Amino acid sequence: MKKIMLLAAAGMFSSILHAQEAFTLNGKIDDLGEPAKVILLYAFDGKRVTDTAELKAGAFSFSGKINKPVQAVITVMKGSANPRMNFGMGYGGEIIGRDGCSFYLDKGNITLTGKTIKESDIKGSAAQDDYAVLQKARKPVVDKLTAISDEMKKYATDREGEAYKNLYAKLIATMKENGPVDNAFVLSHPNSWVSFNVVTGKSIISNPKETEEQYKKLNAALRNTKDGKEFEERLKIAYTTAIGATAPDFAQNNTEGVPVSLASLKGKYVLIDFWASWCGPCRAENPNVKLAYDKFKGKNFEILAVSLDDKKDAWIKAIADDGLPWLHVSDLQGWKNVVAQLYNVRAVPQNWLIDPNGKIIAANMRGKELEERLAKELH
Repeated sequence: MKKIMLLAAAGMFSSILHAQEAFTLNGKIDDLGEPAKVILLYAFDGKRVTDTAELKAGAFSFSGKINKPVQAVITVMKGSANPRMNFGMGYGGEIIGRDGCSFYLDKGNITLTGKTIKESDIKGSAAQDDYAVLQKARKPVVDKLTAISDEMKKYATDREGEAYKNLYAKLIATMKENGPVDNAFVLSHPNSWVSFNVVTGKSIISNPKETEEQYKKLNAALRNTKDGKEFEERLKIAYTTAIGATAPDFAQNNTEGVPVSLASLKGKYVLIDFWASWCGPCRAENPNVKLAYDKFKGKNFEILAVSLDDKKDAWIKAIADDGLPWLHVSDLQGWKNVVAQLYNVRAVPQNWLIDPNGKIIAANMRGKELEERLAKELH
């Protein structure tokens, strides 16, 4: 019996190895004239991988194994640079703050050549070829988003002013313009892992029916993968929190350790607001939520905020610092928060508006959207 189990395990291990594919990435950019490293970041088998290579006379090389094409980020870190220097990603996947770019790793031999990594030409990755097509199609919207974002910087010190709020609303509306672009790409590339990631990679599934229709246009081979089956489970949960569904009930402790349930607020309009003290976008959005709360708190409206914090002191301090007078609950389990899992929350801020009967009537409102929706409901 033991021998049979060992043979079965060996067969399974062989199968797993067979599923992995080797890749090499050889790069050549202009010599920087100083010591530097190239950093490659990607996810493999559910884990984040960080690999580093020396940049010698502008040349570098990486190798590894992946079990599917994966989106990666590659950047240069100069020896003279602060190792703690942060970098960000722009609306088109471009790297901000360092020389770098996002691209798709694929099996086989990949080459990267150019004056800089940001301006490089990447060959040998079929998924990268698809990604380049998508990036080109998205560029008109990306350019508009970048222009609006640059204009918003002028009003960064007055985020509660009308100018900033109007630009923020314009930014949110413009982001939605990528939807038709992405849909067209998925339709024309149903066999691509890039299409699979476009459909399944969204942290928020705001319209599960529309997403499912798009997902079903993907090749069956992609849908029948482990990732595909996991996404189908996410879709099932998304239907339970879709517009028109009854909001799943829950209860968690407030800052004093007293349980507060969603059911206890039945008969009121309730905003379930997922956030965290460490979440910059959440803290930036809090003033907008507070304006809406101050305006409608006496009109059968309440906010039940669920924090994804894991440190109580940080949670309580953020509530006080931001002046958030509504109901707050958390189990202090971070991303493993039970309510966050119930609502399939994979990004914050995220919110749902519930009517007095417990039905979900709106979701993921930003800026003026919440205030405008409450004005419509509580006129």
